[in-house]
Amino acid sequence: MATDDPFALFITWTCYGTWLPGDERGYVAHTLLQPHGFLPRQNTPGTPYAKDNAYTRQIAKALQKGETVNLTFDQAMCVARSLVDSAVKRQWRILRAAIMANHVHLVVIDCPDDGPGVRRVFKGGSQAVLTDELGISRRWWTTGGSDRYLHKDEAIEGAIKYVAEQEYKLVEIIDMQIIAMT
Repeated sequence: MATDDPFALFITWTCYGTWLPGDERGYVAHTLLQPHGFLPRQNTPGTPYAKDNAYTRQIAKALQKGETVNLTFDQAMCVARSLVDSAVKRQWRILRAAIMANHVHLVVIDCPDDGPGVRRVFKGGSQAVLTDELGISRRWWTTGGSDRYLHKDEAIEGAIKYVAEQEYKLVEIIDMQIIAMT
């Protein structure tokens, strides 16, 4: 059922290996205990994130299946072009996006009310383009990401402001226009 209510998705994902379980910034994963066992992850609204567990971080790093990815400017431009191309192809609209060396934020409208599906389109398209254009076959993105459903103008404006104020942007997208930050 279509409505005239405002709707946007605020999507975030990280580059492979840049935010591991055990990270000091916080994480939602099992916390490993020495010598054996674990504390189950806490992933319910209102539950604080686990933070800064060196043992968990060390094991997660050892289990990585590839190198940690920190995007260069050229790689970020490639990602931005891919995001816009994916949106145009589906008649979606990117209001604001920020591509940093270690993660991506994206506010998109006129898309399905399916955060994981929309995120998969953007991540999958950019994964393929990075691999094809740069000739580097690797895992570019961490599995999963964050999908926030925004249903009020204030929430959409807040997400746009948050993305606009990101530090260390390599490239941003403002209403489907790619802007290089360097």
